Amino acid sequence: MTAFDICTDVPETGIYKMLEDGRVVFDRFDYHRRAVESENEAFFLRILQPGDYRYEGADIGILVTRGRSMTKSFQLNERAKKWIHGIKQSVSGKPLPSVQAGPALADPAFKIM
Repeated sequence: MTAFDICTDVPETGIYKMLEDGRVVFDRFDYHRRAVESENEAFFLRILQPGDYRYEGADIGILVTRGRSMTKSFQLNERAKKWIHGIKQSVSGKPLPSVQAGPALADPAFKIM
């Protein structure tokens, strides 16, 4: 991702599953976090929409899982990192359209004093 781009694809809101190999896949639509049934499922609420500007720090969405996501030393555990990576893999963007600058400004023929 460049500093700024336009979002083209974002995961849909719903329930996602983490497969044995660590891949994250859409399972079914649901609008409530309580629909998560196990630690291998998560609810994702999409915030970023296709066509929105995407930049470092922009929220893609909210991910709600069962179980712990942090270690005792308050670091993300491996499962949490896999969830984040899996969701981010489904987000893509395109560069902003380039804009040509107008004619170069020439030095004025006279100076006002």
